[in-house]
Amino acid sequence: MQAVLALVFGIFIVGMVGFSHASTIHNAAHDVRHSAGFPCH
Repeated sequence: MQAVLALVFGIFIVGMVGFSHASTIHNAAHDVRHSAGFPCH
């Protein structure tokens, strides 16, 4: 159950932060996303 919740939470975070157009959120997570290989542009 914990693994499922962690997976759902992770997908939610990546989806919301990764595709957010708010500059504050985007800039705060920009380097982390690129280092993890997650494109944001």
